[in-house]
Amino acid sequence: MDNLHADGRTVSPTHAFVVRIWQEPGLTRSNGSLLWRGQVQHAASGRSLVFQSLDEMLRFIQSQADILEERGSAERE
Repeated sequence: MDNLHADGRTVSPTHAFVVRIWQEPGLTRSNGSLLWRGQVQHAASGRSLVFQSLDEMLRFIQSQADILEERGSAERE
């Protein structure tokens, strides 16, 4: 089933995100493992988050998908 935007355009049910991951030079966690950080950005809205764990990244992605789905539902009503 197609999702329709308020102006009649078809809206894709997919979302695009850009994820960057890097190692923090010279920094380690308390257990001695390397410290990695990342940034995830929702391509359409530009909203972004800097994260230190995959759980943080996944929560952000889910929240952005939920926001867009709620907006789409409100526009269809």
